Amino acid sequence: MNILFLFISLPNIEESGVFTDLIKEFARNGHNVKVATPLKPGQGVERLNVEAGIEVLRFKTDQLVGNKSMIKKGMAYLKLLYQYPRAIKKYFGKDKIDVIIGHSLPPELGLIIPKLKRHFSAKFYLMLCEFIWQDAVALGMFSKKHPICKYYNWLENCLIKHADYIGCPSQGNIDFALKYHPWAESTKEMHILQYCQYPVVLSDTQKVDFRKKYNWEDKFVAIYGGSINIAQSIENVINLAESCVGYDDIVFVIIGRGSQFDIIKQDVSKRQIHNITFMDYMPKEEYNELLNQCDVGIVSLNPKLQMPNIPSKTIGLFNLSKPVLAAIDYSTDYGKFLEKADAGLWSYSGDTDSFKKNLLKLYNDRALLLQMGHNGHEYYLNNLTPDKAYKTIMDHIK
Repeated sequence: MNILFLFISLPNIEESGVFTDLIKEFARNGHNVKVATPLKPGQGVERLNVEAGIEVLRFKTDQLVGNKSMIKKGMAYLKLLYQYPRAIKKYFGKDKIDVIIGHSLPPELGLIIPKLKRHFSAKFYLMLCEFIWQDAVALGMFSKKHPICKYYNWLENCLIKHADYIGCPSQGNIDFALKYHPWAESTKEMHILQYCQYPVVLSDTQKVDFRKKYNWEDKFVAIYGGSINIAQSIENVINLAESCVGYDDIVFVIIGRGSQFDIIKQDVSKRQIHNITFMDYMPKEEYNELLNQCDVGIVSLNPKLQMPNIPSKTIGLFNLSKPVLAAIDYSTDYGKFLEKADAGLWSYSGDTDSFKKNLLKLYNDRALLLQMGHNGHEYYLNNLTPDKAYKTIMDHIK
């Protein structure tokens, strides 16, 4: 089968990740796979690469990711409406494509997909993982009646309308989509497609002893790794750390990038919270080694979020047998997900007392910590490997 994957941002296919591993799984099963994704700033000229034996078109656009100007960003996405199909037709236009598989970001794909479906006479599989305007409203960026929200709701409607198959990370995502697009319940077959990743392979030759380097020997180490933006409410972690300053052997690690990183660091310094270590970005192999040497992984979500969110970082934690300590919003079904896997403890975002209580359960009960880590790894092996996601998709598109 001839498959074309579409993404708004994608690392080199050689790297392991939620979507890169899925792409490689299709190639591993003998499909003719192609990928189209915009270049990131500073990545050079438009080109057709071969990455992990797969043709990857990285085409030129205005800056889409990390653009601080809302006006310039908006114009860049408007121009994407013709840049995306033009680049695909230029490089892949004469190729046979049977199925197009795309992520739900950007919603502008709702206007691009019909052109590509007609050109290739192809079906479209939508990985409906994320929404835009609903959380923007929840976080106070826009009112629900703002023209931008109406525009993106229309784009979402177009995207779902033109999808032949729709996979979502959880039932909560499906219910959320149907809340805003109820017509789809009787016209679209929506099903659960969980995130996936190949097993992490740790290096034996370049291992860094982070516990020795940072004087964490005999410490209980809780790590937050990932985006540090408003949607993550990292103040949950900061408040938790402050509440644990009386425990000399509990330390917290925060690693990542985002709009709130410097703000959070300044707040921690001002409040003189000394049990937190901040780290900047590091290569994935090194991060996996760091994660492997920690005791528990933290997930934090803004309590105002409306979209049910299953954080993809969970796979990395389960992959390395790390239990999850989560502070979640009131809309997500992530708590049910953790309970089903029996691989972590959760409380509501903003409830520091319950967050701390759950941390201390894992801190005081080594057997529980290890068992939940083991349960998460078993859940990963049974549900979150790329062959499982591949089978889910193929069962629908055959």
